[in-house]
Amino acid sequence: MSVWPGLFDRDLERMPLARLIAVVGAQFGRYSQRVLAEHGATATSVGLLGALAEEDGLSHREMARRLWLTPATLTPVVDALEAAGHVRRGRDPSDRRVVRLHLTEAGRSWLADTYAEVARAFRARIPAAPPEHEQIIRNHLVAVLAAINDPEGPPWPGRN
Repeated sequence: MSVWPGLFDRDLERMPLARLIAVVGAQFGRYSQRVLAEHGATATSVGLLGALAEEDGLSHREMARRLWLTPATLTPVVDALEAAGHVRRGRDPSDRRVVRLHLTEAGRSWLADTYAEVARAFRARIPAAPPEHEQIIRNHLVAVLAAINDPEGPPWPGRN
């Protein structure tokens, strides 16, 4: 008998749920990268522009936190978006040490066009969760994320 029953099973029906989540996440990440690259985008660039479309003027540090990245990881993305004319950097007038990011009209237009094309590609390939399952799936994934980011967090039902 295996020490890790089903962990290395390729049968998706028998694979433990935690492993299935990891496999789906990795495969979805690769698919997303491919689709976004076809449109000259990355998940980070679209996420950054989308965040600025919702709340312009976020600081570099606030943006990194929203995108689950470190500020250093975000810097080359901001550099590329600035070079393309999609964002501009500006010093915060009340604290010159803080760099604020602003969406340009060119960036807003590029985001709208790119998002529409990427969303169309995703809808054509990725099945939507049945509405009656969506909240259950969301709750579980949020719980997994919370447990990963705070191992000392609340005990989830069934947690040993």
